[in-house]
Amino acid sequence: MEAPFTATSWDGISGAIYAGYGSGEGVWLVLSLVLIVVAIIFGWRHEEHAYKATKKKL
Repeated sequence: MEAPFTATSWDGISGAIYAGYGSGEGVWLVLSLVLIVVAIIFGWRHEEHAYKATKKKL
């Protein structure tokens, strides 16, 4: 990961510095969103299965 400036020291650096510059954060964001959707789908399927199993026992 490279810094978005060419200074060799912190003297003269001002303002906000984004640490994720050039690190492919978009890929990680999309991967995280996909994993969230997968977790929701598997959780929903598990809850549906558990609900049906409970209904059978009653």
